Amino acid sequence: MSGRVLSFEPPASRSGSFLALELLPGRVQGALIDPTGRFRARRELTFDPSAPRAEILAEVDRVATGLARGSALGGCVISAGGVLDTARGMMVQVVDMPSLEGCAISEHLRALVHAPTVLEHRARLQVQGDHYFGPGQGEETFASVATGDTLGVGILYQGMILAPDGGRSGAHMTVASGQITCSCGKRGCWRTIATTAWLREQAEGLGVLEHDLAAWERRATWDPRAAVVVADYARNIAVGLANIQQLCMPGLFILHGEAARASDGFRATVLATLQDLSRTGGETEPRLATTSLGEDDSTLLGGVALLLHRGLPSIP
Repeated sequence: MSGRVLSFEPPASRSGSFLALELLPGRVQGALIDPTGRFRARRELTFDPSAPRAEILAEVDRVATGLARGSALGGCVISAGGVLDTARGMMVQVVDMPSLEGCAISEHLRALVHAPTVLEHRARLQVQGDHYFGPGQGEETFASVATGDTLGVGILYQGMILAPDGGRSGAHMTVASGQITCSCGKRGCWRTIATTAWLREQAEGLGVLEHDLAAWERRATWDPRAAVVVADYARNIAVGLANIQQLCMPGLFILHGEAARASDGFRATVLATLQDLSRTGGETEPRLATTSLGEDDSTLLGGVALLLHRGLPSIP
């Protein structure tokens, strides 16, 4: 896979490659990427998200050292969800990987790979990746949407990322008050009805084996119960997007993950519901696009864009 930054040229002072890592519940992936966005190497490992901190960091270390070995790194970036203190490079609240709460992961990685290292929220990096390398090129305002086991939205508004530094990405906005309890302890969070976990709950309730959207869509071709679940899931995703459209009016929503891989019919239901719920008159109707980048590549590429733009801290 290759990409080219269209909105800026890599500074002449930057050479070598960048190490971009993405930490998700149960999985860490990384890539060695040059300043033009070309991938030189990739690596991925899985782990138990409930494992002790040392076990999770050991897998992160294996990915990082396997990629960094023998390379002159211009910088390292790691992305994660939850609440982050990006100034100190610390993971503050990570409900799906509780052992990492309070972990100064930037300092840990900087000592490991011997390169300036920053921590950033994955939603903020995903929207940057789409802007510089993907279907958000040339757009001043749009939203980048992660779907599947994780859920979140990054927003570019008039050329600026519209999100608090290290902050939340919408997954825990309340959309169904008084209903399902979320892993964060609140009830009715958007993620309780619009992630793959919800599909697994429906499978358990109906006594079927389908645990992801692709399997549910296949079953929906002959099982009316599955067709209802799939349509409900599409509408559940749209509910959160409609709230974002009402508040920020990004207009364009770029889908990632399982919604991007789903059928045209599924996305048509998302779009129709989104347009219906966000219609206030006198504004351009929202529209959907799917990422033109590889699976999860937007976040990694967004890390490269961040490193090229940000003044990196020096190594003590």
